[in-house]
Amino acid sequence: MKKYFYLFLLPIFFIGCANIQPAPKPRVSKVKKLETLLLGLHVKKSEAQDLAKKAIVQSRHLALSYDLVKPPLFQNFLVNIGLRKKGLCWQFAYDMLDFVKKQNYKSFDYYIGGANIGNYWSEHNVLVLTCKGCKFSRGVLLDPWRNSGDLYFSRLKDDKDYIWKQRGGLR
Repeated sequence: MKKYFYLFLLPIFFIGCANIQPAPKPRVSKVKKLETLLLGLHVKKSEAQDLAKKAIVQSRHLALSYDLVKPPLFQNFLVNIGLRKKGLCWQFAYDMLDFVKKQNYKSFDYYIGGANIGNYWSEHNVLVLTCKGCKFSRGVLLDPWRNSGDLYFSRLKDDKDYIWKQRGGLR
């Protein structure tokens, strides 16, 4: 009887290792979505494809290099008390800007976008991409901070969480 009892318990121990939740959508679909948004800016297809792949990978790379924790506001706390060196939204935005500029894309312009500028508790900064010579307001934002390294992106006008303003000029 004891033997059957253990045979009954054995599968229960392995259930904890099973992923019962649906698998996340493949990364390819996220790259494709960003690529589609970038193509909407009327840029070179090859550059949109390349930037979409590299931006998603770079976002994760930055999160690892900053030793990022979740949620992002807790990361801010750790940076502000000196337990982390980097990981504030503006650091993500400028590091992402440096990265994309090094790729030497010819059909993009770059801006830094800010929301709630001057408000210590809610100010937020992102990288904004536009086509060469296009207005900031038509841009696509790249936000590696918002989802702790899982790149958030959208058209500026479609972002439901923030109202974006251009910070400074063309980068």
